[in-house]
Amino acid sequence: MAFFYKNEHISCTNYAEGFSKIFSLMEISEGTVVERRHLDTTFLVIVLEGDIEVRYGIDKHFSPRPGYMFLLPKNEQVTTYAQKSATLLLCSFVSDLKLCSRFSIQQLSYCVLGNIIQSPYCLKLDIRIQRFLPLLISCLKEGLGCVHYHQIKRDELFLYLRAGYTKKELALFFYPILGKDMEFKDFILMNSRTLFDVKEFAVRANMSLSTFNRRFKETFNDTAKNWLLLRKQEFVEHDITLSNLTFNEIAEKYSFSSTSYLVTFCKKYFGKTPNELRKEALEKEIE
Repeated sequence: MAFFYKNEHISCTNYAEGFSKIFSLMEISEGTVVERRHLDTTFLVIVLEGDIEVRYGIDKHFSPRPGYMFLLPKNEQVTTYAQKSATLLLCSFVSDLKLCSRFSIQQLSYCVLGNIIQSPYCLKLDIRIQRFLPLLISCLKEGLGCVHYHQIKRDELFLYLRAGYTKKELALFFYPILGKDMEFKDFILMNSRTLFDVKEFAVRANMSLSTFNRRFKETFNDTAKNWLLLRKQEFVEHDITLSNLTFNEIAEKYSFSSTSYLVTFCKKYFGKTPNELRKEALEKEIE
């Protein structure tokens, strides 16, 4: 298919490149681990082909199949491992986006009252979206990066979501970004990689400790102390197994007074020393 006057498109002020595009294609070669970038953006991810495992939290993972889509909320640290070479289509958006001119994503909140979603909810692509994708992908590969084109195609995609799925299905899918207190939730997620003390968090939020704990419980359905401890475990394990940081650097990063306290922490929560965790991770990569 011909793409005329490409240089004029590229030189236009409305031409977006890389991750500034709303839609992006991501190719992951077999055996490769990709760590998420752009934590400040929420992505709808469509698995076009391949075999991937998405890892997050403490020993949590799921494997969305080709023909399915899942949500990657902003501030969610994940890694993606390609068991077979994979192609993903990423669509960035904000949580207050409308599914159509009369219905916003946040209006789905009432559909999941009382439900606790423990893992990402994958949606199978319906026939409308399956037919929508080929031309979009072709245009992306040709380099059609006009911001207006991307916005129009995102609106079209979200209209198909509104038309092709029940409100309950959409509520389960968008659950991680639903809620009346998104500003507070975003504040917690944005700072949870550097703050692990509840009192310090409350001070930073300019709240009394009791108010902070109450709002935290209402927003995350867990106590702040337990939730922050789980995040600390997650980030420490991530840096030990997937980064090149020394154990001393990791201890300093997470405010352990010495590496011996890091060792004690790992033995308590993982049953292994940092050295054993890193060694096991390296052995898995070799396999």
